[in-house]
Parts: sequence; structure tokens; C-alpha cells
Amino acid sequence: MTHSSMLLFGYDLAKLPYALLAYIILSIIGLIYGTSYINSINGVRGTVFAIGAAIVLIYTGIVWFGTSTPVVKTWPPRINTCPDYLTLAQWTTAKIVGNAGSIKKGCVDMLGVSTVSSIKQTTLPTANFDPTTSNVFEYTSADLNGATQTKLQQICNRCQQLGITWEGVYDGDTCVGITTAAQKKAAIQKCLVSV
Repeated sequence: MTHSSMLLFGYDLAKLPYALLAYIILSIIGLIYGTSYINSINGVRGTVFAIGAAIVLIYTGIVWFGTSTPVVKTWPPRINTCPDYLTLAQWTTAKIVGNAGSIKKGCVDMLGVSTVSSIKQTTLPTANFDPTTSNVFEYTSADLNGATQTKLQQICNRCQQLGITWEGVYDGDTCVGITTAAQKKAAIQKCLVSV
């Protein structure tokens, strides 16, 4: 024998919580009683009361018994492409020297946010743009995916050298990315040991 479910407003009545059921019944009784009482005094006020009370009861029911939003367990939930206040730029001709000659995009400082002025304020690259490590931050969020602790330390050192911060990577004092990576590694090891 199969179990058939009856859905009403997205709820399976076979699995309906008793608190929600009690709330609905009490809300209907209160709405009918309140509306009839106020309607006997003044018909217009009764109608206004019925509409307002119904809206309040429905809203309260959704807040109390609706599905809750998931809580983000890691912060930030997503790492920005570039460090804070830097802009992603791409160029087609020149490549940054010292990075195996393969970097054709990076982050430029268009606002002058560096606290030590190690990275030159620049505009978006044009056709004759000559990227160097003095006017381009050579790492993006793509470099963080699967990065080792050594690579993360290089990125943090570069942020520190340039006097810039990167939410979730380097906060100006500590390398948050290494701490997060170490915590993830420890959690994986703990899980593997328990198996």
C-alpha cells in the first residue's frame, strides 16, 4: 500500500507540523470572530480589519513557519577576483616579466589605494600598456583555487609588499587564506582518521 500525500500551499498535509495547524485554526477563528464583532459596529471598519488582520496573520505565519535561509559557514562566501578596490584588467600583447611570461591579465590600482605606494596608480590598459610588477598586481582569484600554502604565502607577501588588503586572503596583518586552508586540511584529516 502506497502512501499518498496531499499538498496544500506547498505543504504535505501528512507531514504538517501541529504548531502550524494550531496557528491556522486559531487565526481563522480569531479573524472570523474579530471581523464579525467589528462589522456589527461599522461595516467599513469590519472590512478594513478583515483585510489588515489577514495580511498580518499570513505574514506572521510565513515568518514563524516558513523555511529558514541557510547560514553561511565560511567568510567570505566568495573571494573577489582582485584585492580590495583593485580592478581586473586584460591585455593582449605584453606579458608580466618574471611570471613565466604567461600572465595576460591582472589587477590594476585605479584609485591609489596602496598604503605604501608600491603599486603605481594607473588607468585601464590600452593597446600600448606595458605591464610590470610595479603597476599590476599579478594574482587573481584563479590563482587561489587549489593553491598550496607556499603559493598562498607568496600572494600574502605580495599584498603586504604593496600595502593592499584582500578580503578572505590578507587582512593587512595576517594571511587569512593560509589559516583557512590549514583549517580545511585539518578537517579533512580528522574526517579521514574517523573512517
